[in-house]
Amino acid sequence: MTALLLHHGIVHSPTDPYATALIVEAGTVAWLGGDDTAAAFLRDGMAEQDLDGAILTPLFVDPLASSASGACHRGIGLVTVLRGWDGDRTLRTGVPGADHEATDTPGAAVVVEYRPHRLADAQQADRPSAGVWIAADAIPSTELDQAVIAAVEAGEQVYLVPSDLADSSAVQAAQTASLAALRAAEKACGIPAIGRTRPRLAVGAPLTAQEEHFLAGLSASVTALVDAGAGTTAPVGGLLAAAVPVCLSLAADGNPWGAVRAALHHPDPQQGVSARSAFTAATRTGLRALSDTPAAHVDLPARLSVSAPATFGVWEADAVTVQAPDGRVAAWSTDTRAGTPLLPSLDAGENLPRLRSVWVHGREA
Repeated sequence: MTALLLHHGIVHSPTDPYATALIVEAGTVAWLGGDDTAAAFLRDGMAEQDLDGAILTPLFVDPLASSASGACHRGIGLVTVLRGWDGDRTLRTGVPGADHEATDTPGAAVVVEYRPHRLADAQQADRPSAGVWIAADAIPSTELDQAVIAAVEAGEQVYLVPSDLADSSAVQAAQTASLAALRAAEKACGIPAIGRTRPRLAVGAPLTAQEEHFLAGLSASVTALVDAGAGTTAPVGGLLAAAVPVCLSLAADGNPWGAVRAALHHPDPQQGVSARSAFTAATRTGLRALSDTPAAHVDLPARLSVSAPATFGVWEADAVTVQAPDGRVAAWSTDTRAGTPLLPSLDAGENLPRLRSVWVHGREA
């Protein structure tokens, strides 16, 4: 594979927050730095591509999706798919009649599947699964408690979700039932056992401080449900302050930067987070939340750095900055002394970044 120099852009890399160029070679990032030193690394036969001011970032991670189809066209590199979830983003609690289309549909760099809990005892050999998911509001509480306990005892990661993401009552019911089931599992199995399996749950409504700290103590991760139009009522800032890993759900079809902006401009000023924290919740945290199983192994970089896979998105943005929820640092943070990687400006009313291309292991998809 011919080495390629990408230059005159903005590389979002914590290891070099001032990088404007990188070299891709043999599917990995061979070098990154400034345009002023890039010439020293040019050699005969190396190709060049002018980024014309575009920003390079790690790909997004969708933690709760119905299909992987078209994900790369939206800058999404990893999709978590729940088997038996139809295209209307409604979860079916029964055993699906046929295999889900997601793993057979190209469109994402990586697809990770979870299977319905009713298949947990069957140990389906046709396709490995990263864990078991349960529609927490769709089954009796006693059965839910038993299913969560059984998953923990079996060493499986359990993913607790609402039966319908569009129904606020289902979201609230599932959230309440999930917390109760996790408390039952804590009593039956103990915190260390639950911590080893790292349960996941979807949250779309406020939590008490006590509930936030309870989730942190269990080493659980939270998928904050985000509506592109209405934002989110999940306590993103409170969860992060309690050291709970938070993944942002992305719109089923649309620009994933909308979820980052929704967390940045949270309806509750106390729950807003910086664009940097929101971007992490939409990318890196989704990788860390996966179970430690071969079926959940992914070769997707959490950040752009030398020797990492050359997998990233190239975005056009009207402006770049470092942004806090109330805009306090936006005015000065473009100064290189800030030492923080830049991100697209996501103020309300501004255009969201536009995807130019996606690169997977050094090849433009």
